[in-house]
Amino acid sequence: MRSTFATVGAAVLIATSAVLMTACNDKTGTPVPTTSVSVAPQGAGQPVKPGGTNSQAVVRTIGKTGWYEGFEITVDKATVTPDEFGGAKVRVDITYKNTTTANKTLSVVPTVQIGGAIDGGAGWNSPEVPGKGSAAGDVTTSVKKFDNAEHLLDTVTILYGSAAENQTKFPLKADAKVESIAPRTLAITGKLTQDQTTVEITGATLTPSYTKNEAGKMELALKFKLVGGSGIGDGGLNVFSEYFTIKAPGGQTVVDDQLRGFIDELLSRNQTIDKPDLQAVFVVPAPATGNYTLSYDATKGKNAVPTFSFTVS
Repeated sequence: MRSTFATVGAAVLIATSAVLMTACNDKTGTPVPTTSVSVAPQGAGQPVKPGGTNSQAVVRTIGKTGWYEGFEITVDKATVTPDEFGGAKVRVDITYKNTTTANKTLSVVPTVQIGGAIDGGAGWNSPEVPGKGSAAGDVTTSVKKFDNAEHLLDTVTILYGSAAENQTKFPLKADAKVESIAPRTLAITGKLTQDQTTVEITGATLTPSYTKNEAGKMELALKFKLVGGSGIGDGGLNVFSEYFTIKAPGGQTVVDDQLRGFIDELLSRNQTIDKPDLQAVFVVPAPATGNYTLSYDATKGKNAVPTFSFTVS
């Protein structure tokens, strides 16, 4: 029995040696180098093959512009950088232009959709931007696997606001359009006079409301200059937000929203008050086009109420 086992063991050793020699020589018998292959631990993704279609970073120029909360937002470019296990990091570079005169930062955290699902792991850099200035921001996220970078970017959308508000949406797919309502400057001028107070309308803007649960609402802002008459008493005359109302195209009466167009001025004799932020803001249904009538009543109906009519088209 011992002799039989020895014979079998020798035969196996000889056969194995022959296989190893065959693997290490070419047809002429010249030794050739072997190539080692790294194997990922069980449960991990396989490393990306060097030179494969998913191994190189891909940069896509986006160049799409939309508006949100006083910012002109441009999504500049998106970069997909593959990792070694078949996933990738995604970075989207964004420019924020502040269209207002005050320093601003976004009051909301934008979100990312990938394939229609919200990505809860995205990271944001939303800078504070000086009045009338610009600053760079970005969003970064990662995916565990993807087919190819171009298809991945086609499934990504950058969102500002929720479905309950007026959203701005930036799909990164090349032929998909931005969903955003552009603010408008309106050439509206006029004048209302009651007793010793003259209200001059010097301009107007129409923008979407970005307040919670106000989807389908617009903000109509009328900019004012106040002029005091020579008959104002020594104590001055107060002008408040609630003195201003409009009759909207649908027939409803809307009072100046004090949270957005707060007016509390003490007007003296022969004084003119002209401030960049002196305005009344009226929240009206979109698209906010049609005929309006503005009223100014500082006497609560005791005197004749002056009105001014205008059209938003």
